[in-house]
Amino acid sequence: MVVIPMGQYVVVENEGRYCFNLCASNGHILMSSIIFPSKDECLHGIECVRKSAAGAEIEDSTIDAFDREKSPKFRIYEDFDGHYFFRFITEDAGDIARSHTYELKESLLRRIERTRAEADSSLAADEN
Repeated sequence: MVVIPMGQYVVVENEGRYCFNLCASNGHILMSSIIFPSKDECLHGIECVRKSAAGAEIEDSTIDAFDREKSPKFRIYEDFDGHYFFRFITEDAGDIARSHTYELKESLLRRIERTRAEADSSLAADEN
């Protein structure tokens, strides 16, 4: 049996404020969270992602008359440079994280699938 390593959540502290990155098993950052005023709130944000990302729908705001999806969801955006990114929106915490930008929407969709697959990852060793 082949064991595929899972990603991990990495909590980052800066001047008493916290955020998390969900990192894939290959080390790439899948998404980065908003800034939280406390570590407890940051950890709660991770739990919101863990419990909801795997089943979250995709809402593509880059197409005309797009369908509104209920949260949790990955909402796709296009920036002024024509690059695509998503924001992850939970029912409990709202707009909680976003991805990097991608030139191709197909690349972003693959990143969403990877995020769904790795959302149940563990927390990295606490260095804070």
